[in-house]
Amino acid sequence: MFATDRVRLRPPTPDDAPNMFRLYGDPELHLVTDGEPFLPRHVGQVRARLEKQVTEPPDGQTAVSLLAETVADGTFLGGGSLWGVNPFNQYAHLGISLLPEARGQGYGTEVIQLLCRYGFRNRNLRRLELETLASNTAMRRTAETCGFTHEGTQREREYDGDGFADMVIYGLLRRDWTP
Repeated sequence: MFATDRVRLRPPTPDDAPNMFRLYGDPELHLVTDGEPFLPRHVGQVRARLEKQVTEPPDGQTAVSLLAETVADGTFLGGGSLWGVNPFNQYAHLGISLLPEARGQGYGTEVIQLLCRYGFRNRNLRRLELETLASNTAMRRTAETCGFTHEGTQREREYDGDGFADMVIYGLLRRDWTP
């Protein structure tokens, strides 16, 4: 679907349930990537949700979730999403989650770049936003590498498992994007 030389993004299928379960079943990762409480799920529930997405795909206005894998051999890396899509004002948020063994190898940068390409070229968005905990230095570095500008900090906005942590906001305008 969307690819660099090393990374491909594609819609997940029900057969991806075990990998998606591995990724989204990690309560510690959930604290960093999701603003909702962690609810343990069974792999069968993940599969059922993926099956429902195949038969009843979302309308595309609110969110698009894609699986990230290596081009070479299809090794599962994680996922990326475009969410909070506002077609009238032409902006959306994006985010990624990578398995621990996929981190620190540049895959996150490539996933963000592919999501930017999708958002700007295929969805005709004008602005993309990225939010992360202020302590998530790897995601902050990735955002800046991809051309995002730090636009502000919201103090004590998200619970991180130990208390309430600051959230940083990054933005990228289409006119500033380098494909």
